[in-house]
Amino acid sequence: MDDIFGEPIYSYTSEQAVEDGVLFDIIQVNPAWEKNIFRYVTTNLMEQGYINGEELNIPNLMDLLIQATIIIRDASNGFKDKPEAFYSGDIELPSGQKQKIYISMNEYKRYTIMLPEDY
Repeated sequence: MDDIFGEPIYSYTSEQAVEDGVLFDIIQVNPAWEKNIFRYVTTNLMEQGYINGEELNIPNLMDLLIQATIIIRDASNGFKDKPEAFYSGDIELPSGQKQKIYISMNEYKRYTIMLPEDY
Protein backbone atom coordinates (compact mmCIF):
# COMPACT_ATOMS: atom_id res chain seq x y z
CA MET A 1 0.00 0.00 0.00
CA ASP A 2 2.93 2.35 0.63
CA ASP A 3 3.71 2.15 -3.10
CA ILE A 4 0.27 3.51 -3.89
CA PHE A 5 -0.32 5.98 -1.07
CA GLY A 6 3.20 6.68 0.21
CA GLU A 7 4.47 6.46 3.77
CA PRO A 8 1.83 6.93 6.45
CA ILE A 9 2.03 10.24 8.25
CA TYR A 10 0.45 8.83 11.40
CA SER A 11 -0.62 5.45 12.74
CA TYR A 12 -2.79 4.69 15.75
CA THR A 13 -2.28 1.22 17.18
CA SER A 14 -4.82 -0.95 18.91
CA GLU A 15 -2.67 -0.77 22.06
CA GLN A 16 -2.97 3.02 22.00
CA ALA A 17 -6.73 2.68 21.57
CA VAL A 18 -6.86 0.41 24.64
CA GLU A 19 -4.88 2.98 26.64
CA ASP A 20 -7.26 5.73 25.44
CA GLY A 21 -10.33 3.68 26.41
CA VAL A 22 -11.56 3.18 22.85
CA LEU A 23 -10.96 -0.58 22.76
CA PHE A 24 -11.42 -3.31 25.34
CA ASP A 25 -8.77 -6.07 25.18
CA ILE A 26 -10.55 -9.37 25.83
CA ILE A 27 -7.20 -11.04 26.63
CA GLN A 28 -7.33 -9.28 30.02
CA VAL A 29 -10.41 -11.39 30.85
CA ASN A 30 -8.74 -14.69 30.02
CA PRO A 31 -5.15 -14.90 28.69
CA ALA A 32 -6.02 -18.22 27.00
CA TRP A 33 -8.27 -16.23 24.64
CA GLU A 34 -5.11 -15.00 22.92
CA LYS A 35 -5.52 -18.06 20.66
CA ASN A 36 -9.06 -16.94 19.78
CA ILE A 37 -9.92 -15.17 16.50
CA PHE A 38 -11.01 -12.08 18.45
CA ARG A 39 -8.81 -9.62 20.33
CA TYR A 40 -10.76 -6.41 20.91
CA VAL A 41 -14.28 -5.08 21.36
CA THR A 42 -14.96 -1.35 21.16
CA THR A 43 -15.93 0.18 24.49
CA ASN A 44 -19.05 1.65 22.86
CA LEU A 45 -20.22 -1.88 22.13
CA MET A 46 -19.10 -3.13 25.57
CA GLU A 47 -21.35 -0.49 27.15
CA GLN A 48 -24.40 -2.11 25.50
CA GLY A 49 -24.70 -4.64 28.35
CA TYR A 50 -21.32 -6.34 28.39
CA ILE A 51 -19.75 -4.05 30.99
CA ASN A 52 -21.32 -1.75 33.55
CA GLY A 53 -18.78 0.72 34.89
CA GLU A 54 -15.96 -1.52 36.11
CA GLU A 55 -18.14 -4.64 36.33
CA LEU A 56 -17.71 -7.05 33.43
CA ASN A 57 -20.61 -9.36 32.53
CA ILE A 58 -18.69 -12.41 31.32
CA PRO A 59 -21.74 -14.49 30.24
CA ASN A 60 -22.92 -11.59 28.05
CA LEU A 61 -19.39 -11.13 26.64
CA MET A 62 -19.23 -14.85 25.85
CA ASP A 63 -22.57 -14.53 24.05
CA LEU A 64 -21.20 -11.63 21.98
CA LEU A 65 -18.15 -13.69 20.99
CA ILE A 66 -20.35 -16.64 20.03
CA GLN A 67 -22.66 -14.44 17.93
CA ALA A 68 -19.65 -12.84 16.18
CA THR A 69 -18.19 -16.30 15.52
CA ILE A 70 -21.47 -17.39 13.95
CA ILE A 71 -21.43 -14.34 11.64
CA ILE A 72 -17.93 -15.26 10.45
CA ARG A 73 -18.76 -18.96 10.17
CA ASP A 74 -21.85 -18.33 8.09
CA ALA A 75 -20.05 -15.85 5.80
CA SER A 76 -17.03 -18.11 5.32
CA ASN A 77 -18.75 -21.34 4.30
CA GLY A 78 -18.25 -22.92 7.71
CA PHE A 79 -14.70 -21.52 8.03
CA LYS A 80 -13.72 -23.30 4.79
CA ASP A 81 -13.12 -20.09 2.81
CA LYS A 82 -10.08 -17.89 3.23
CA PRO A 83 -10.65 -15.40 6.09
CA GLU A 84 -11.81 -11.97 5.00
CA ALA A 85 -10.60 -8.72 6.55
CA PHE A 86 -14.16 -7.53 7.23
CA TYR A 87 -17.52 -9.03 8.15
CA SER A 88 -20.83 -7.56 9.26
CA GLY A 89 -24.00 -9.00 10.65
CA ASP A 90 -26.76 -8.66 13.20
CA ILE A 91 -26.61 -9.73 16.82
CA GLU A 92 -28.99 -9.60 19.75
CA LEU A 93 -27.77 -7.32 22.52
CA PRO A 94 -28.27 -8.31 26.18
CA SER A 95 -31.29 -5.96 26.18
CA GLY A 96 -32.91 -8.09 23.45
CA GLN A 97 -32.51 -5.33 20.86
CA LYS A 98 -31.14 -6.25 17.44
CA GLN A 99 -27.88 -4.51 16.47
CA LYS A 100 -25.65 -4.54 13.40
CA ILE A 101 -21.97 -5.08 14.18
CA TYR A 102 -18.79 -4.90 12.15
CA ILE A 103 -15.95 -7.35 12.61
CA SER A 104 -12.64 -6.10 11.24
CA MET A 105 -9.16 -7.64 11.12
CA ASN A 106 -6.60 -5.73 13.17
CA GLU A 107 -2.81 -5.54 13.07
CA TYR A 108 -2.53 -8.78 15.10
CA LYS A 109 -4.44 -10.75 12.45
CA ARG A 110 -7.25 -11.06 14.99
CA TYR A 111 -10.65 -9.42 14.82
CA THR A 112 -12.06 -6.34 16.50
CA ILE A 113 -15.82 -6.33 17.09
CA MET A 114 -17.49 -2.93 16.88
CA LEU A 115 -20.61 -0.90 16.29
CA PRO A 116 -20.91 0.61 12.80
CA GLU A 117 -20.32 4.11 14.18
CA ASP A 118 -17.01 2.89 15.67
CA TYR A 119 -15.63 1.91 12.26
